Amino acid sequence: MEIGKLSNDQLSELIFSKINHRDKRVLVGSGIGEDCSIIDFDKNLCVISSDPITATSNNIGKLGVYVSCNDIASKGVRPFAIMVTVLAPPSIEVDEIKTVMDDIIKVCNELKIELVGGHTEVTDAVNRMVLSITAIGSGSKENLIDEQKIENGDLLLMTKYAGCEGTSILYSDFRYKFEDTLTEQDKKELNFLGSSLSVIEEGLIAAEIGAKYMHDATEGGILGAAWEMAEKSKIGVEINIEDIPILSVTRKITDLLSLDPLKLISSGVMLIVVAKNKKNHMIKTLESNGINTQVIGTFKEGNSRVLYKNGTVEKLLPPETDEIYRAYKIK
Repeated sequence: MEIGKLSNDQLSELIFSKINHRDKRVLVGSGIGEDCSIIDFDKNLCVISSDPITATSNNIGKLGVYVSCNDIASKGVRPFAIMVTVLAPPSIEVDEIKTVMDDIIKVCNELKIELVGGHTEVTDAVNRMVLSITAIGSGSKENLIDEQKIENGDLLLMTKYAGCEGTSILYSDFRYKFEDTLTEQDKKELNFLGSSLSVIEEGLIAAEIGAKYMHDATEGGILGAAWEMAEKSKIGVEINIEDIPILSVTRKITDLLSLDPLKLISSGVMLIVVAKNKKNHMIKTLESNGINTQVIGTFKEGNSRVLYKNGTVEKLLPPETDEIYRAYKIK
């Protein structure tokens, strides 16, 4: 099998089709384009999400906390706690585990969230450290983003820049291939991307203004996330490739590795669906908080999903294996 997440067809057939919720308190379960599960605890809703870090073994503590908490933020909820599972190979050094935990604690302090439990063990079931984090949030029924019906003409907004997380990972793991080609501006952009992996702020702001639906762009990148949103909402979408912001350092690194930055894991980017009459307010508010925001597409009636690129039209296809894994194949 291909490395990476199962395809959407495989997920539907092997996983989602087997799940039946018997308890009516499960309001939202797993599904394509769904970042979190939501459980009704009467006065409040519990929002839960789990994510592993498998594409890299560098900075996994930092990445793990950001990625898992970003899912919670896509519901317009602030995460308040995480649980961490660490599986380490017998070859691991104690200092490596210490470094990962120090990084986890550092990001928890930054985001003001609690580390409430988990599990850590050394096992020969893995050949490098694997980290999986479950994030938990809580919100009222009134304030939670419960995907509203996306309508013809609604806009797709994107925060920050394509390939945020992927660029940081590629630089960390492959810097020997392009270190000498990076300019001072490239290094500034890398520092910016590395410090921009959380989408909690934009998630809370967008929810307050009236976002209809949010999705953080993880594996599959910007195009994969856009397809998942359209698929979940059973609607068409038109994406203008030229409107998707990409930093020059991302272009440089992905070009050197022959990767598509629009299909590269992009934690740190939030895709936001908003009605046309709220677009200006949404963009102005996000940008006044230092969050670059751009309209990249429009939702359309029907099931047509297309990309406009240099005057041509292409189909927007379901996401395949993330580009990050292709990099390791050619390493």
